[in-house]
Amino acid sequence: MAAGRQNVIQLVRVTKSYKAVDVLKPVDLDIRDGEFLTILGPSGSGKTTILRMIGGFTPPTSGRILLRGADIAQVPIYKRPFNTVFQDYALFPHMTVARNVGYGLRIRKTPPGEIKRRVEAVLETVNLADKPGRYPAELSGGQRQRVALARAIVCEPQVILLDEPLAALDAELRRSMQEFLKDLQRRIRTTFVFITHDQEEAISMSDRIAVMDHGNLVQVGTPQEIYYQPKSEFVAKFFGENNILPASAGRHVPMIESPLGKHTASSGQQGDLLLAIRPESFRLHDGNNLRDDERMAKARLDSVTFLGATTQLSLSVGAGSEHRIKVRIPTALSVRNLVAGSDVMLRWSETDVSFLSKG
Repeated sequence: MAAGRQNVIQLVRVTKSYKAVDVLKPVDLDIRDGEFLTILGPSGSGKTTILRMIGGFTPPTSGRILLRGADIAQVPIYKRPFNTVFQDYALFPHMTVARNVGYGLRIRKTPPGEIKRRVEAVLETVNLADKPGRYPAELSGGQRQRVALARAIVCEPQVILLDEPLAALDAELRRSMQEFLKDLQRRIRTTFVFITHDQEEAISMSDRIAVMDHGNLVQVGTPQEIYYQPKSEFVAKFFGENNILPASAGRHVPMIESPLGKHTASSGQQGDLLLAIRPESFRLHDGNNLRDDERMAKARLDSVTFLGATTQLSLSVGAGSEHRIKVRIPTALSVRNLVAGSDVMLRWSETDVSFLSKG
């Protein structure tokens, strides 16, 4: 993300309630010009509600939605410079690809020659230049998805809103469309706001990710920041696999104790905490000296699972070996004579450890 990029949309203390049910708690969110922002969360977390309020489909109960500083919370859909791509594509079955794509331009009374030029250009952009006369029923799922994208970008909106647009595709086509969608966003340099519940999808496509939980915006950051520096137990558990261990910080001693040993406490860390560390952050100790930021601990090996490119170790750590952790190492580097029940030494960097408030 380029430094100094301006905000195109700002949500300021935006809420949504239906009678006595608070669907969305007060949310503050900045969406930057030209970025790919993903709003990620489980079902019912409020992510689609945010998208619908930005698009004008649902009014906020309170708060402001700003477009380049101007409040648009009460501006109708047709006056907002946004286009939306839905999960079901919403193509007109009786219209050809070209007419589907040009529909918004015709509504705007764009001259026919201009419509033809822009439709041809955008079909070239989404690799459908050879299919302007086809009907939706004659296309594959991925092709219909690209028609929906072409229709969204042909009117040159300031923001494109995407409501889980890849959810209906099979796994292989979904991966292909993820790559296509991100490449498209980079080429046209339009702000994309993408909704998904799929963590891997969010990691692979996003410049930044906004994580939702029960109507609360719990963390915003780059995929790397959220993956390696979660700010809550929910984010640590929801966003990829994580080892969560109990930890305790002394009130007067700047140290944290956990089943992995002692750690240096940061300012303000006291009492009961949780330690989070990713399975791939561990390595088997190779006998070489530890770096200044590295630590080491003994663990009992419970099982070894071959996963192809990686091998997963299930281990027990702590004084009584009562805490289970998972370690994932490249199969090519794994020790082939690892035996369940034996002791191994683990090493890791303290920079890969996060300490979270309990609960």
